Amino acid sequence: MAPGQNYCGGCGGQLKNACPGCSTINPPFFKYCGQCGRNLVEVASVLLDRAGLILAADSKASKLISPKATTLKGKPFSLYVKNDDLVIFYSHWNELIRSSQRQSVEIELKPAPKTTIHAQIEMNLLRDKKSRTPRIHMTLSDMTAQRRSLQDAQVMQDLINLIFTWVDDFHPSQETGRDKTIGSMLEKIGLYTIAQYGFICRIDAKENCLSTDFTWQSSPDAEPRSQLPVMPMALMARLFEKLLKDRQLVVNNTQDLSRMERKALHEWHQMDLGAILCHVIYRGKSPIGIVGVATTHPTPWSDDAVSLVKLAGRLMADALPHSRPGLSVIRQQKPRQTDIETIDIADIEIIEEPPEGKKPTFPNPRKTAKGLAEGAVIPRMKFGTDKQPGDEGRRPVFPGDDGKYQMTCPQCGFQDIVSARLFEMMGSAVRVKCPCGHRFRIIRELRSIYRKQVRLEGYFAQARYKGNMVAPGDVWGPMVVQNLSKAGMKFSCANARQLRPGDRLQVRFNLDNANQTLIKKTVIVKSVNADTVGVQFYGTDRYDAALGFYFL
Repeated sequence: MAPGQNYCGGCGGQLKNACPGCSTINPPFFKYCGQCGRNLVEVASVLLDRAGLILAADSKASKLISPKATTLKGKPFSLYVKNDDLVIFYSHWNELIRSSQRQSVEIELKPAPKTTIHAQIEMNLLRDKKSRTPRIHMTLSDMTAQRRSLQDAQVMQDLINLIFTWVDDFHPSQETGRDKTIGSMLEKIGLYTIAQYGFICRIDAKENCLSTDFTWQSSPDAEPRSQLPVMPMALMARLFEKLLKDRQLVVNNTQDLSRMERKALHEWHQMDLGAILCHVIYRGKSPIGIVGVATTHPTPWSDDAVSLVKLAGRLMADALPHSRPGLSVIRQQKPRQTDIETIDIADIEIIEEPPEGKKPTFPNPRKTAKGLAEGAVIPRMKFGTDKQPGDEGRRPVFPGDDGKYQMTCPQCGFQDIVSARLFEMMGSAVRVKCPCGHRFRIIRELRSIYRKQVRLEGYFAQARYKGNMVAPGDVWGPMVVQNLSKAGMKFSCANARQLRPGDRLQVRFNLDNANQTLIKKTVIVKSVNADTVGVQFYGTDRYDAALGFYFL
């Protein structure tokens, strides 16, 4: 090669070591980038033509993309990209061809049917003076270990937070506190184990049967389950005998059970289960109930999941009722209303400034009408129209199952419930004064699902589906997520006007939790307003355990 030559005259490959992270050109003998310190030795290199066919690949790239393939030359690189990431990959590819600007994206590769590799890809356009056809130089860095370590760290952090929230929210002395504790436990067990269904059954020793008292479902749109029939233990003798013997039942695939055992499971839960994990709850030495989770598909339950269900059974032993009629359905997205009276329109008082020097009196935190002495005056909140501009500082309040709104003072925790007529009289934005003297602002939220205000950077790409084929659309680019819920989100982007309601998009962004969890979703555009787009999660992406823990 001639001195100063940057590219090979035969294949167009770079002769100098370009850092895939910051694009700094390093001497070929550098093992780490002199600018950012990134490892240059473990970076794989691939040369593609404009159609995406592999022209050349070094040994590292061959091991990363397809270890068992004899040759990669002439094969399309997209063959080894996971189907969910094809739209994002081709969007960056098209932008590289159009603008000649370097592109960087993290995607998942599938070198084998049951193997997935997270790879950071940097793409650069190479133009040879002798050839009119440009070629693409691609570097790949294996991020699988780093991504899995982040995921494992997030799982452990979620587990620790889960246990601490159980302890903080544990109020087994009251009926409402007990139900809230049990419902919260079922929800968090389901999220952590990535289950679709959770349940608690009471063992009736006198009648020799099981009655289901609590259930939980992962899908926000799932209909409440009807009254489940009482299950005679004689119909599930083998399963129950194993439960009492081992104190737990761990089935990763129900197809491994006998036909009679599968039939017993179906009669017990009235649904086809693919996997089930449950544990017997003991009060002293007597078994009183069963707590468990299940999925509709085979699931390898981890040791952490088994231990978590066992821990939940021990914590709930004193909280579970001795007998309870009927089925109590726990819906994760609808908060339980406290047992206090609803404020009437005649009781609404306008906020007045307190006289100077007078100290306001306030009730005990979270004391309700039910806990006051007979004849005592029930303290109520006061309300006034909020005419201040902007929504900053306003706390959203969501309607309950009965259409009423629960106000909670952020200072002392005092609660009051009002009907929708309050907002009809005073507007959607209301000023509130708690009996403790604290003042705060609220705004009526008509959505039944909580939306969290965030600012998360990511990018989206339009997806077009023709049969089983997926292709990138014309619209893609960076975005900023403004709010997020379990069912959808709202984001802003520069080319929002090119989108239409009904368009299908692929979005990806990182949460602002401790380990920057990567979220990849398929969404449907529901609304477009100026540079703001409202979308709903689509298909199997409508429920996500990571998002579930993010909103706890």
